[in-house]
Amino acid sequence: MVYILHMNEVIISKWNHFPLDSKSKRLQEGAIGQFTNLTSRKSVKKAIKNGLVFVNGAKGETGTYVSIGDILAVKKMPDKPLTIKSESTYEINILYEDNWCACVLKHAGIVTKGSNKHTLESLASRKLIISTLDDSFQTPLAVHRLDKATHGPVLFAKTTGAASELGDAFEKRKISKEYMAVIEGTPFIDSATILMEINGKEAHSEIEIIGSTSWPVFGSATLVKVYPKTGRTHQIRRHLACMGHPILGDQLYSGDMKYTGQGLFLACTKLSFTHPTTKENIEIAVDLPRKFKHIAHKLCLP
Repeated sequence: MVYILHMNEVIISKWNHFPLDSKSKRLQEGAIGQFTNLTSRKSVKKAIKNGLVFVNGAKGETGTYVSIGDILAVKKMPDKPLTIKSESTYEINILYEDNWCACVLKHAGIVTKGSNKHTLESLASRKLIISTLDDSFQTPLAVHRLDKATHGPVLFAKTTGAASELGDAFEKRKISKEYMAVIEGTPFIDSATILMEINGKEAHSEIEIIGSTSWPVFGSATLVKVYPKTGRTHQIRRHLACMGHPILGDQLYSGDMKYTGQGLFLACTKLSFTHPTTKENIEIAVDLPRKFKHIAHKLCLP
């Protein structure tokens, strides 16, 4: 056996990436979550590429397969330079927590998960209580993502059982989310159903118009409520842009780059799910971010 100095070593006892009942996995999937600095496929692939991951004493490759009981070892990867002002800027607000799962508020400007230690998943793991159950993760895992620019609640699983149940619920569209957005201009409709494929896959959003008001630069802006029925990449941003009314601050899907205000005006304000163990229906509601207060006040919203 080859011994490497300054390495952390674990025996794989469970998977932290779906499917959870596999007998073996490729190393880039099987190593996810086994170490605190390897929380995503991207971070694992980077570590493998840099020759930092070893399986049963041998250097791991992207084509290497691992099984339960294998010894996994990794050198600590150097931390990336800090790209946000400070951890205190992104205060972690726990909206719900028990022994199986948790819900944490993600503020705009921080990514949900990834190789950087300043992700919501990484920062939240320092505040969430580790489950006492036999199938608990070493650190709770986010079971879905919100865009970096989006504000809203994110569900975390503390056990493999909860991760499996919640992951299945997302896949079968049993978890509902409600978003609020401020869009450019004034649509002359009360509601809309958008069925537009994204990357060749079905994408369905329901749009409800709340109200319009005057707005600097654009002349007018409209507050809308969005119910995404599917969960494609940038689905809401793409669907609203295809209506001819992109979200304020969306520099990716708006053809007009003159707005340089307070970032993307998109927030997830409600998330409803069935508890993975108790089967209780749980609804998490969060307030609109401060940047929405101006239009909410003008529309006389609470």
